[in-house]
Amino acid sequence: MHKSISLVAAVLWALLFAPLSMPQTVAGVGTATPEARAAAYDAAMKSHDWVTAVAVAREAVDSSATAENLRKLADAQLYSGAAEQALAAYERASAAAEQEKPALGQPDADWKDRLAKIFIGKGNALLKLHRTADAIEFYNRAAEFAANPGKAYFNICAVLYNSGNTKDSPTACRKCLQADPSMANAWFILGSVLFADASISGKGTVALSAEGQQALEKYLELAPDGPHAADAKAMLQMVAR
Repeated sequence: MHKSISLVAAVLWALLFAPLSMPQTVAGVGTATPEARAAAYDAAMKSHDWVTAVAVAREAVDSSATAENLRKLADAQLYSGAAEQALAAYERASAAAEQEKPALGQPDADWKDRLAKIFIGKGNALLKLHRTADAIEFYNRAAEFAANPGKAYFNICAVLYNSGNTKDSPTACRKCLQADPSMANAWFILGSVLFADASISGKGTVALSAEGQQALEKYLELAPDGPHAADAKAMLQMVAR
């Protein structure tokens, strides 16, 4: 029986996007060196100046269309709200990454990490375009290449939960937490799903599993003042002792 606790009002915080304010400035455009462009890009992204970030990233791509430069352009376009353009840039980044793949026997950890970031970005763009199944496919592909697949699995966990698929979201949450047990929101989603599926006694208490209780307690341990702390505490108060 499902309980009427408010659950995960904004659980896609890790993969959805900041407010799409677009200051009309282009400071940093025309920088002469890759290092200067990188600094200007990072500053623009940090300040949510998407216009400048896109312009600087486009300059970098015009100078050298590497997978990393294309990914940065796609990231800036995605945050600016241009999901279709971002998707095209991520696809170009994927193609460039294939060309940059190290030769057999050469170190490839950095290359794999770059590819994982491209796939996560592509998944985010697909999610913005309401292509949920395709987004999940690319999050799974990112997990295959990432040194720490926790973020990719969390995205799947959150997307499935928010789309109402509480049957499959716990599996993704468990994979996320196995890779990175510090991800508080994954603990909260896991605990929330198990709480919603738990039975209620005649006295109104909830027979939550040990795993569900541990998940909610772990969330509170990691994020005692987090956005879901009140919900986690409310659910734990309803658990049969």
